[in-house]
Amino acid sequence: MNIMKYDAVNIIPSCTISNEVASKVNLVAGTRFDNQAINIDFRQLKLNSGEGQDWIEISLVHMGVEAKGYLQVAEIERLLGLEIKHLDKEYIAYLITQNLAPHGVHYVGFVDQTDSLNLPLRIVTIFECERITTTLYLDVESINIDGDCLEPKPQALPGDLKLTVSWTPFETALTTHELSALSTDDVVIVYPK
Repeated sequence: MNIMKYDAVNIIPSCTISNEVASKVNLVAGTRFDNQAINIDFRQLKLNSGEGQDWIEISLVHMGVEAKGYLQVAEIERLLGLEIKHLDKEYIAYLITQNLAPHGVHYVGFVDQTDSLNLPLRIVTIFECERITTTLYLDVESINIDGDCLEPKPQALPGDLKLTVSWTPFETALTTHELSALSTDDVVIVYPK
């Protein structure tokens, strides 16, 4: 007799999102925002910012798009061409306003180190305008965007890529509570529909 040993695995989601947030992600996924003044290339979702990074909260308000977002302090320093750690926060706000406000990016404030570990679900974007290209992290829930300014990004997949799908539907008479209560000693028979 062959005895198989199984280990129980619990899968816990790192993040759950509402239907409203999912529809916002689906709206911008694989697209590029272009209102002839700024371009926003939507990339991947990001849940945790990582430790040791300093963030500045910004608001993006431009024709066809509004959102709350975040810029890394290192990126601000690159854009401004100077280290800001010894500068007064009001002066930093002034510098950011002078350089980025004409493009719709407005300074809100520094994010505390403790709060930086609990930033909301963000979508990584590449923000471009006439003289600036930077990585901007937009809070997904806050995105309000005009769909007419969205255009699909060209696909980067090779033309000869083959797709194979295998799908076997099945039915179960068990409820979700009964499924979650199953142990490693229970036997569940699954057969094709």
